[in-house]
Amino acid sequence: MKRLTSGQVKTLWTAAMLVGVATLLPSAAAWPAETGEYHAVLTFVEGCSCSVPCTCDISGLKHGCQAVGVVAFSSGTYNGVDLTGAKIAYATAPGDWIRLYVEAKTPQQETAVTDFGKAAFKEYGKLEGVKKSSVSITGKAGRYTLSVDGGKIMDLTTEAVPGGDKKTPISYNNTMNPLSPTVMQGKTVKGSYHDGERSFTLEGSNAFFNSAAKSSGKV
Repeated sequence: MKRLTSGQVKTLWTAAMLVGVATLLPSAAAWPAETGEYHAVLTFVEGCSCSVPCTCDISGLKHGCQAVGVVAFSSGTYNGVDLTGAKIAYATAPGDWIRLYVEAKTPQQETAVTDFGKAAFKEYGKLEGVKKSSVSITGKAGRYTLSVDGGKIMDLTTEAVPGGDKKTPISYNNTMNPLSPTVMQGKTVKGSYHDGERSFTLEGSNAFFNSAAKSSGKV
Protein backbone atom coordinates (compact mmCIF):
# COMPACT_ATOMS: atom_id res chain seq x y z
CA MET A 1 0.00 0.00 0.00
CA LYS A 2 1.31 3.42 -0.93
CA ARG A 3 2.27 5.48 2.12
CA LEU A 4 0.46 8.82 2.41
CA THR A 5 2.49 11.98 2.69
CA SER A 6 2.07 14.20 5.73
CA GLY A 7 0.20 16.71 3.53
CA GLN A 8 -2.26 14.07 2.34
CA VAL A 9 -2.86 12.89 5.91
CA LYS A 10 -3.57 16.47 6.99
CA THR A 11 -6.01 16.95 4.11
CA LEU A 12 -7.92 13.75 4.94
CA TRP A 13 -8.05 14.66 8.65
CA THR A 14 -9.47 18.11 7.86
CA ALA A 15 -12.10 16.59 5.55
CA ALA A 16 -13.13 14.08 8.24
CA MET A 17 -13.48 16.85 10.81
CA LEU A 18 -15.66 18.88 8.46
CA VAL A 19 -17.93 15.88 7.83
CA GLY A 20 -18.24 15.34 11.58
CA VAL A 21 -19.15 18.96 12.23
CA ALA A 22 -21.70 18.92 9.38
CA THR A 23 -23.30 15.87 10.97
CA LEU A 24 -23.64 17.60 14.34
CA LEU A 25 -25.02 20.90 12.99
CA PRO A 26 -28.78 21.15 12.34
CA SER A 27 -29.96 21.53 8.78
CA ALA A 28 -30.97 24.95 7.53
CA ALA A 29 -34.63 24.02 7.99
CA ALA A 30 -34.02 23.39 11.70
CA TRP A 31 -32.77 26.91 12.44
CA PRO A 32 -35.33 29.42 13.75
CA ALA A 33 -37.19 31.29 11.03
CA GLU A 34 -36.43 34.95 10.46
CA THR A 35 -38.62 37.44 12.24
CA GLY A 36 -41.69 38.66 10.41
CA GLU A 37 -43.66 41.92 10.36
CA TYR A 38 -47.14 41.87 11.83
CA HIS A 39 -50.02 44.26 12.42
CA ALA A 40 -52.96 43.05 14.49
CA VAL A 41 -56.28 44.06 15.96
CA LEU A 42 -57.58 41.19 18.03
CA THR A 43 -59.60 39.90 20.93
CA PHE A 44 -57.40 38.52 23.68
CA VAL A 45 -58.77 36.35 26.50
CA GLU A 46 -56.77 34.26 28.96
CA GLY A 47 -57.46 32.37 32.16
CA CYS A 48 -54.78 30.95 34.43
CA SER A 49 -54.31 29.18 37.74
CA CYS A 50 -52.84 32.21 39.54
CA SER A 51 -54.74 34.27 42.08
CA VAL A 52 -55.98 37.69 40.97
CA PRO A 53 -53.95 39.37 39.58
CA CYS A 54 -51.47 37.09 37.83
CA THR A 55 -48.05 38.75 37.71
CA CYS A 56 -46.84 37.11 34.45
CA ASP A 57 -48.06 39.97 32.25
CA ILE A 58 -47.02 42.57 34.82
CA SER A 59 -43.55 41.54 35.99
CA GLY A 60 -42.58 38.54 33.84
CA LEU A 61 -43.31 34.83 33.42
CA LYS A 62 -43.48 32.76 36.61
CA HIS A 63 -43.09 29.02 36.86
CA GLY A 64 -46.05 27.13 38.32
CA CYS A 65 -48.76 28.94 36.39
CA GLN A 66 -51.07 27.00 34.04
CA ALA A 67 -53.15 28.83 31.48
CA VAL A 68 -55.44 28.64 28.49
CA GLY A 69 -56.23 31.51 26.16
CA VAL A 70 -57.05 32.76 22.69
CA VAL A 71 -56.16 35.50 20.24
CA ALA A 72 -58.86 36.09 17.62
CA PHE A 73 -57.90 38.43 14.77
CA SER A 74 -60.42 41.12 13.82
CA SER A 75 -57.88 42.29 11.26
CA GLY A 76 -54.18 42.01 10.68
CA THR A 77 -51.35 40.63 8.60
CA TYR A 78 -48.21 38.58 9.11
CA ASN A 79 -45.52 38.82 6.44
CA GLY A 80 -48.16 40.26 4.14
CA VAL A 81 -50.73 37.46 4.63
CA ASP A 82 -54.19 38.53 5.81
CA LEU A 83 -55.02 37.10 9.26
CA THR A 84 -58.58 38.45 9.49
CA GLY A 85 -60.82 35.82 11.08
CA ALA A 86 -57.98 33.52 12.15
CA LYS A 87 -57.76 32.28 15.74
CA ILE A 88 -55.02 30.79 17.90
CA ALA A 89 -55.95 29.09 21.16
CA TYR A 90 -53.23 27.90 23.48
CA ALA A 91 -52.57 25.91 26.63
CA THR A 92 -49.38 26.50 28.55
CA ALA A 93 -47.33 26.24 31.69
CA PRO A 94 -45.41 29.49 31.04
CA GLY A 95 -41.68 28.96 30.87
CA ASP A 96 -42.13 25.20 30.51
CA TRP A 97 -44.38 24.15 27.59
CA ILE A 98 -47.05 25.40 25.21
CA ARG A 99 -49.47 23.85 22.71
CA LEU A 100 -51.23 25.77 19.94
CA TYR A 101 -54.65 25.19 18.36
CA VAL A 102 -55.23 27.02 15.08
CA GLU A 103 -58.33 27.88 13.07
CA ALA A 104 -57.90 29.54 9.68
CA LYS A 105 -59.93 30.19 6.53
CA THR A 106 -57.38 29.09 3.92
CA PRO A 107 -54.23 26.94 3.79
CA GLN A 108 -52.13 30.08 3.21
CA GLN A 109 -53.65 31.77 6.25
CA GLU A 110 -53.18 28.60 8.32
CA THR A 111 -49.47 28.55 7.50
CA ALA A 112 -49.09 32.26 8.29
CA VAL A 113 -51.02 32.21 11.57
CA THR A 114 -49.15 29.06 12.67
CA ASP A 115 -45.81 30.72 11.97
CA PHE A 116 -47.01 33.81 13.81
CA GLY A 117 -48.11 31.76 16.82
CA LYS A 118 -44.80 29.93 17.02
CA ALA A 119 -42.94 33.23 17.01
CA ALA A 120 -45.28 35.23 19.25
CA PHE A 121 -45.47 32.58 21.99
CA LYS A 122 -41.88 31.33 21.88
CA GLU A 123 -41.13 32.69 25.37
CA TYR A 124 -43.86 30.49 26.88
CA GLY A 125 -41.69 27.39 26.65
CA LYS A 126 -41.13 24.32 24.52
CA LEU A 127 -43.64 24.01 21.69
CA GLU A 128 -45.18 20.55 22.14
CA GLY A 129 -47.49 20.67 19.16
CA VAL A 130 -49.75 22.60 16.80
CA LYS A 131 -53.20 21.26 15.89
CA LYS A 132 -55.73 22.40 13.33
CA SER A 133 -58.87 22.82 15.46
CA SER A 134 -62.27 24.41 15.80
CA VAL A 135 -61.78 27.49 18.00
CA SER A 136 -64.78 29.45 19.31
CA ILE A 137 -64.79 32.68 21.32
CA THR A 138 -68.04 34.45 22.20
CA GLY A 139 -69.09 37.19 24.61
CA LYS A 140 -68.16 40.76 25.47
CA ALA A 141 -67.18 43.12 28.28
CA GLY A 142 -65.20 40.48 30.15
CA ARG A 143 -67.84 37.76 30.04
CA TYR A 144 -66.33 35.38 27.50
CA THR A 145 -66.64 31.73 26.61
CA LEU A 146 -63.77 30.00 24.84
CA SER A 147 -63.85 26.45 23.51
CA VAL A 148 -61.61 24.25 21.38
CA ASP A 149 -63.20 21.37 19.48
CA GLY A 150 -66.51 21.98 21.21
CA GLY A 151 -64.95 21.89 24.68
CA LYS A 152 -63.42 18.44 24.26
CA ILE A 153 -59.92 19.89 24.51
CA MET A 154 -60.41 23.29 26.13
CA ASP A 155 -63.12 25.44 27.63
CA LEU A 156 -63.04 28.69 29.58
CA THR A 157 -65.65 31.08 30.95
CA THR A 158 -64.60 34.44 32.39
CA GLU A 159 -66.16 37.50 33.95
CA ALA A 160 -64.86 41.04 34.55
CA VAL A 161 -63.52 42.32 37.87
CA PRO A 162 -64.69 45.94 38.33
CA GLY A 163 -62.58 48.64 39.94
CA GLY A 164 -63.40 51.41 42.38
CA ASP A 165 -66.46 52.64 40.50
CA LYS A 166 -67.94 49.13 40.73
CA LYS A 167 -68.61 49.26 36.98
CA THR A 168 -65.43 49.57 34.92
CA PRO A 169 -62.97 46.66 34.89
CA ILE A 170 -59.56 47.24 36.44
CA SER A 171 -57.02 47.75 33.65
CA TYR A 172 -53.25 47.50 33.30
CA ASN A 173 -51.31 49.45 30.69
CA ASN A 174 -47.85 48.91 29.20
CA THR A 175 -47.77 45.26 30.25
CA MET A 176 -45.28 42.64 29.08
CA ASN A 177 -47.88 41.06 26.80
CA PRO A 178 -46.71 42.07 23.29
CA LEU A 179 -50.02 41.20 21.62
CA SER A 180 -52.18 43.05 24.15
CA PRO A 181 -50.11 45.67 25.99
CA THR A 182 -53.31 46.81 27.72
CA VAL A 183 -55.33 44.15 29.57
CA MET A 184 -58.44 44.29 31.71
CA GLN A 185 -58.85 42.28 34.89
CA GLY A 186 -61.20 39.34 34.96
CA LYS A 187 -61.52 36.05 36.75
CA THR A 188 -62.28 32.53 35.65
CA VAL A 189 -65.77 31.23 36.31
CA LYS A 190 -64.66 27.79 35.16
CA GLY A 191 -62.13 26.31 32.81
CA SER A 192 -60.58 23.01 31.82
CA TYR A 193 -57.92 21.60 29.54
CA HIS A 194 -57.52 17.93 28.52
CA ASP A 195 -55.23 16.76 25.74
CA GLY A 196 -53.20 13.59 26.10
CA GLU A 197 -51.15 13.61 29.27
CA ARG A 198 -51.78 17.33 29.89
CA SER A 199 -54.79 18.16 32.02
CA PHE A 200 -55.86 20.87 34.49
CA THR A 201 -58.93 22.82 35.63
CA LEU A 202 -59.50 26.46 36.56
CA GLU A 203 -62.05 28.14 38.83
CA GLY A 204 -62.13 31.49 40.59
CA SER A 205 -58.61 32.30 39.44
CA ASN A 206 -57.07 35.04 37.32
CA ALA A 207 -58.23 36.11 33.85
CA PHE A 208 -57.18 38.92 31.52
CA PHE A 209 -58.99 40.23 28.44
CA ASN A 210 -59.06 42.94 25.80
CA SER A 211 -61.70 43.01 23.06
CA ALA A 212 -59.77 45.48 20.90
CA ALA A 213 -56.08 44.86 21.46
CA LYS A 214 -53.79 46.55 18.94
CA SER A 215 -50.14 45.84 18.33
CA SER A 216 -47.56 45.71 15.57
CA GLY A 217 -43.89 45.03 15.10
CA LYS A 218 -41.66 42.02 14.48
CA VAL A 219 -41.80 38.55 15.99
